[in-house]
Amino acid sequence: MKAVFQPSVYGRLIDRYLFNFRVDPEALRAHLPPVKWLEPRVINGFGVVSFCMIKLKGVTIWPLPSELGFDAISCAYRCAVVDSSGAGSEPSVYVLERHTNLPIASRFGSMLFAGTMKMIRTSIVGTQSQVNIDSSFLDGQRLFSASVKPSQDGMSGSKLFGTDSFVDFIKGGASSYTPSTRKGLYSRVDLAEDSNYYEPVEATIEYSWLDTAWPDVDLVFDSAFRAGGGLYRLKYLGSFPARQKDSYHQVPKLAPLQF
Repeated sequence: MKAVFQPSVYGRLIDRYLFNFRVDPEALRAHLPPVKWLEPRVINGFGVVSFCMIKLKGVTIWPLPSELGFDAISCAYRCAVVDSSGAGSEPSVYVLERHTNLPIASRFGSMLFAGTMKMIRTSIVGTQSQVNIDSSFLDGQRLFSASVKPSQDGMSGSKLFGTDSFVDFIKGGASSYTPSTRKGLYSRVDLAEDSNYYEPVEATIEYSWLDTAWPDVDLVFDSAFRAGGGLYRLKYLGSFPARQKDSYHQVPKLAPLQF
């Protein structure tokens, strides 16, 4: 097997918000890549689509010290899937597209991970009573907007998770696939993350772009969580063809980035 250049980017996790939506598994299947090795992951009879927003400090290329890095907010819609391309089936994530508010991450992240990482305008602003989360495309089109408050009743309204089962769910899906910038391929990026805590929060969804992008899918908001602390590291493992994952595309080695 040929060696592949596997760049890794990391930062210190300040805040991570995850907003989970229930969806019919068959409706979700229609929006997944046309590959046999990715299927919807079913939780209590439902498929799961989440919007994830992450605030990081000291983002840089591993193993450079984080003091040389930049602060950034990134976000993405992610679909829970099962990856059966290996010897057995394992939880994974299909990411529609990654977004960032950091220009250098948008430019070089697309190169390092062989997947688009578009620029967005985004903010996480706290008030005395709540946290307001907002993101939009550079042309003004909204991507996602929500307000978050401390949870008053834990997870009583969720049909998907309790706090412990959510932690198992999110930590179990450490691998992810996203459309590659190379035609006919899908890029795999694995996550190493050691959040110090997860807590349920009460959220009001004000806008979700996916409601418009997927008009045939009934996305029902289910639950939201906040995580924080620890290391957040993404490692590129290669780009794989749609038909099978028994070989990968050789990625040319890139020159070291200069900061």
